[in-house]
Amino acid sequence: MGIVNATPDSFYDGNPQNNLPTLLAKCQDYLASGADWLDIGGESTRPQATPVSADEEMARVLPLIRAARQKWPQVPLSLDTVKISVAREGLKAGVQLINDVSGTPDPEMFRLVRDFKAQLVIMHTRGTPQTMQTMTEYSDLLENIKSFLAGKIQQAVSCGLTKENLLIDVGFGFAKTREQNYELLKHLSFFKDLGVRLLVGLSRKTFLAQKRELPPKRKAQTLAANLVALQGGADILRVHDVKETRKIMDFYQELEAAK
Repeated sequence: MGIVNATPDSFYDGNPQNNLPTLLAKCQDYLASGADWLDIGGESTRPQATPVSADEEMARVLPLIRAARQKWPQVPLSLDTVKISVAREGLKAGVQLINDVSGTPDPEMFRLVRDFKAQLVIMHTRGTPQTMQTMTEYSDLLENIKSFLAGKIQQAVSCGLTKENLLIDVGFGFAKTREQNYELLKHLSFFKDLGVRLLVGLSRKTFLAQKRELPPKRKAQTLAANLVALQGGADILRVHDVKETRKIMDFYQELEAAK
């Protein structure tokens, strides 16, 4: 899943000069490099990110969704949003998956996705981008996150979604310390018995950095972490480095087939 940030302030590739031709060119490059999905977002969720209005978010993402749907009608599109109104308009414009990093606190999101016969990513987090890094105390990290996700899956099913419509994301970097992120990555398979597909988003995140490294310097660690995630059972990798990640996935699949 290639990350397409239609934002001026995302931590890695937000750009005040983002415009429709630039973003479509990025999509084209991702698809040529082997992306299966395009994940379009119009609001940064990095720590301390400034929230934007639903109208501003829609102005950023809807022209891109419509253009991508027209240009590549067979390519699955995902919309990274926490707002029900934005999700609704994105689904109307042709996205097939809502990537909700809020932890889906409102059951209306489940019902909306159900009504459009779409798919939903449920992510573990706490608080908001402004507060999440102060909310990292867990009695048992793995069990607490698994219980949260299991509860959300049950809630989604009660709203009419099936497990085939759902994915989970353990929320690397969201309300977790560096050490906790490492623990999650080492024990990713712990979540596979929840019975839904697992999406993993590790790309260029802060906890992968060595001292004083900026995001472009985290590429090697990201690629290594994605291989570990595949070994832990990841079904979808959400990445900036599509070409290199595709090579890793192809190698891993060949390795597994050789057993």
